[in-house]
Amino acid sequence: MMSLNKVTLEQVVRNQFFYKVGAYSGVFISLIVLQLIAVVFSLNGVGNSSWGSELLSYNLHYYSGNIVFVFTMLWVFIVSIIITSKNYRDEDFSFVSNRLSSDLSNILFIVLVSFIGTVTALLSTFLLKVILLFLPKFDLFYHSPISMSMGNFLFFGMVTAFCYIFLCGAAGYFIGTLVRLSSLFKILVPVVFVGYLFIGDMFSEVSGLATVVEFFYFESSLVTFVLKIFFTVVLLFVSSVAIFNRMEVRQ
Repeated sequence: MMSLNKVTLEQVVRNQFFYKVGAYSGVFISLIVLQLIAVVFSLNGVGNSSWGSELLSYNLHYYSGNIVFVFTMLWVFIVSIIITSKNYRDEDFSFVSNRLSSDLSNILFIVLVSFIGTVTALLSTFLLKVILLFLPKFDLFYHSPISMSMGNFLFFGMVTAFCYIFLCGAAGYFIGTLVRLSSLFKILVPVVFVGYLFIGDMFSEVSGLATVVEFFYFESSLVTFVLKIFFTVVLLFVSSVAIFNRMEVRQ
C-alpha cells in the first residue's frame, strides 16, 4: 500500500543531519585528542625574551592558544574531506533523499563541528592557563585589550575563530568534492600543497596563497571580515553542490 505522506526536503535534511551527528560522533573524540596534544605543544611557549644586569634579570615566556586553533582548523578540514568520500555518501542512499538534501545535511554537519571546534578551542586556552598556574618557576600574567570588556573580547574572539574554522571546513568540502570528481585531484592537490611549501617563498611577492591570506587576515573591520568569509564559504559550497550534481548516480 502506497503512503500518502509527503516527505519534504526539510524533513529529509533534518533526518540525515541527526543521523550523521550520531553516526559520526567518533570524530569528536579525535577533536579532543588533537586539542589536548596542541595544549601540550603550547606549554613550550611561542617565544621568549630575557634581560639582565648585575642587580636584576628576568625571563619572559610567551604563551598562546594559536596552536590549538591551528589543530582545530586542520581537524575540521580533514573531517569535511572525509564526509565527501564514497562510503559516507553511500550512507545517504539509505534515506529517501536526493543529492541536494545530502549536501545540505553535510553543510549543517560542518557548521556543527565548526561551532563545537570553536568552543572547545576557546575552552582549551583556559585549560592552558590553569596548567601554567601550577607549573613551577613561572608567574603567569594574562593581558587582554583594555579598550573592551572581557565579554566583548570573548564574543569577537569566538566570531573570528568560528569564521576561520568554518572557512577551513568549506575548503575541505570543496577539495573533497574535487577528489570525488576525478582521482587526478588525489595526486594534484597534495603535489600543489607540498610544492608550495618548498618553493612558495621564492614567489612570495606574486603568491596567490599569500594574497588570499592577506585578504582575510589583514581585515580590520569585523563586519567586513565576516562578509568576506560568508561569501567565500557560500561560493565554495555552491561550487561543491554544482560539481556533485554533475556526477553520475552513486559515483
